[in-house]
Amino acid sequence: MRKFIRILSALTVGSVLLAACGGGDEPEEGEGGTVQLTVAEFSYGTELPDNDPVKAQLAEELGVDVELSLGVDPDEYWGQLATTLASGDAPDLFFVDRIHLHQMANQGLLLDLTDYIDEDLGTFDEFVGEDSYLQTTINDKVYALPKRGSGYNPNTYWIRKDWLDNLNLEIPESVDDLMTVAKAFTEQDPDGNGQSDTYGLTGATLGSAANNQAWYPIWGAFGSGGPGVFYEKNGEIVNGFDDPATKDALEYINSLVGAGVVDPDYATNTLPLDHERAMQGMAGIINIEWPRMQKPEFIDQFEELQPDAEWVQIAPMAGPGGSGAMPLDLYTSGGYAVPASLAEDEEKLNKIFELMNYISTEDGNRLVSYGIEGSHFELAGDQVTMTEQGVAESEPFWLYQFSGRDEASYLKTKFDYASAAIDFAWNQPTMEVHRSLVTPPEGYNDTDAATYAAQQVAQFINGSRSLDEWDAFVDELKTQFGYQQYIDAGTQQLEDLGVAG
Repeated sequence: MRKFIRILSALTVGSVLLAACGGGDEPEEGEGGTVQLTVAEFSYGTELPDNDPVKAQLAEELGVDVELSLGVDPDEYWGQLATTLASGDAPDLFFVDRIHLHQMANQGLLLDLTDYIDEDLGTFDEFVGEDSYLQTTINDKVYALPKRGSGYNPNTYWIRKDWLDNLNLEIPESVDDLMTVAKAFTEQDPDGNGQSDTYGLTGATLGSAANNQAWYPIWGAFGSGGPGVFYEKNGEIVNGFDDPATKDALEYINSLVGAGVVDPDYATNTLPLDHERAMQGMAGIINIEWPRMQKPEFIDQFEELQPDAEWVQIAPMAGPGGSGAMPLDLYTSGGYAVPASLAEDEEKLNKIFELMNYISTEDGNRLVSYGIEGSHFELAGDQVTMTEQGVAESEPFWLYQFSGRDEASYLKTKFDYASAAIDFAWNQPTMEVHRSLVTPPEGYNDTDAATYAAQQVAQFINGSRSLDEWDAFVDELKTQFGYQQYIDAGTQQLEDLGVAG
């Protein structure tokens, strides 16, 4: 049995359409005698080129014909995957998040990979690291090969430094400072156009106003990980709804909204509307990932609208809970499972292991990260420099990063112009939270509970429900919607994984 280290640490996934499935008892062969492996995964809309250099290089190096099955619809992906697994005609390797992994493993549809890790996947194992297996372990057995996580949160607060200078204000360092600056940005005409048309903060709502990106750095300032997530506090696992700090943070967020310093459309803003409103000069603070603030296509798009705008990153705010931190869920990468039907197909299994080991080596990971040396990148010692061809063509190559990548090195190589912004995000204080590792228990209606909770938290934020009723709401959530069952199950699962407590 594989042993796991105890750690103190903290899927929502995009979508896919399962287009083609492999399977069968005998390994299929592609051109030139190569073994064909079908791999199904989320593509986020990325399309493969007609002449795929990574596919060709993998065939040359390993004798494997990797056929990717891509798409963008989650319901169709999971539905077709379940159908093909039941029929014995599933892909040879397929992406799974933890919830579906749990379901499929309990149904006996997945190959137990535990004993193969040490014996056949040493290079892969070393590359992804011990902690990554938390994502793919069910009842002490590994049912999928985990993808190495990024280990950082690309989002930070960005603020209009030129507006601060215009109003003789300093960069905010605490939640009190944030309120002061947000009020000034709203009331003191920071852009000097003589109109009352600016706000302090804007943000994107992801599903519900309760989950607006503008609030993310605020939770940690009060010592909370946010509503509904699990995190370690004082040596114990707690859920955000049981933490008084969550109510304190909501009271502060409510004061921001009540003061009129938040973009009035915050509740309906979706990605990328928050970005557009900030770039158009409507708000001076936004919590957003660095690519949307640094990539040339975005800068060029909005430069004419706000030619004097100077956006800078700021650290998470300090507050009653301490020096401040950005919530970070480390285990959102998921993994790649193998159908139980391949248990006796030694040749195909060996080819899967060979592939996963190879893309975890320096040479193999460079291939799936940057492309072909001499065409897409140049190598001087360990230093990778992208060529013009690489910049233009390498975007789809991430689809072959089944074991992940060295995130910091990768980002700084592909986006060297944003190195400072990447470093800032990478080094910001974080608070590790756990949502992805928790699987709802049997009989618990996660959709109904989550919908009710989001609706009520949104009302606490906008003031239509008084925070005096917070305790009554939490009691309603636990008793009427069974949330206590979810808390108990999640706590036990995290303890069993050795995460905290």
